[in-house]
Amino acid sequence: MELPLLILLTTQIALPIFFLLWLWMPQPADRLGWLMRVVYGACYFAFITVISRWDFLSTVLEVALPIIFIISAILAYGRVRHRPWNRSTSIMRTHGFTAAMAVFFLALTARALSGYGYQETAVELEFPFAAGTYYIGQGGSTASINYHHADRSQRYALDIVALNDFGARASGVMPGNLAGYFAYDRAVKSPCAGVAISAHDGIDDNRISETNTQEPAGNHIVLACGSARVLLAHLRKGSIAVQGGELVTAGETLARVGNSGNSSEPHLHMHAYLGGKLDYNAGKGVPMTFSGRFLVRGSTVTIP
Repeated sequence: MELPLLILLTTQIALPIFFLLWLWMPQPADRLGWLMRVVYGACYFAFITVISRWDFLSTVLEVALPIIFIISAILAYGRVRHRPWNRSTSIMRTHGFTAAMAVFFLALTARALSGYGYQETAVELEFPFAAGTYYIGQGGSTASINYHHADRSQRYALDIVALNDFGARASGVMPGNLAGYFAYDRAVKSPCAGVAISAHDGIDDNRISETNTQEPAGNHIVLACGSARVLLAHLRKGSIAVQGGELVTAGETLARVGNSGNSSEPHLHMHAYLGGKLDYNAGKGVPMTFSGRFLVRGSTVTIP
């Protein structure tokens, strides 16, 4: 089993099941024991709600699991409501580890939530897709929820996938064919009215889980959107419909989603930067907003 899949199943399936069962077995000796289990579980569910990529399984679980936990916690309290508040002679010895782990996951959650805002002036753009539901796999202003953030030019980059009606990005957790990913071959729209100052095509799509580190952006387009430059990357070979120097209109189809460049599965990479001109690695990354909305990991966008 591949390590990413093992981590996914552990953090989003196995551990949530553990916290649900722990509310009941073994039965808490007192109400404080019940409360500590609830607090620890709640902190963990908050953590995975913010951090995890729910599109790998289903975004429905992101909402369903916390609701199930809350209902289970209420029902479990019915078994201990007549018990004393505390039977332990040493609260720290009995509950210290549980409390420490709760604080640990709460701190990680707070750190991730700090990436939900920005202080710099944002570039207002149109969302680069037409009708459908889309999910932000990477996005935000901290590395906890956006691994691009460590790169100066990509600090506010987005990785965008498409979802089906069940909130999954693919027909399976990790299908081996490109067509199994709902973003693949989807039309990419221009996020602004501007100029396509650069267009690069001719790079083959990678097979799933393989990457092309020699051409990180793969087939890509760089747009001049006012004073900002916008990179649209990992496009499908042969799909780019504009050339460098052409004027583009907002909503115009520019290309289709592929899996070229440093990409292990089909998605659209997008980031805005100032300076750098044609070199998308040389500029300073700036936030992007869509109808005033700053998108982060876990955000969903539905275009009617």
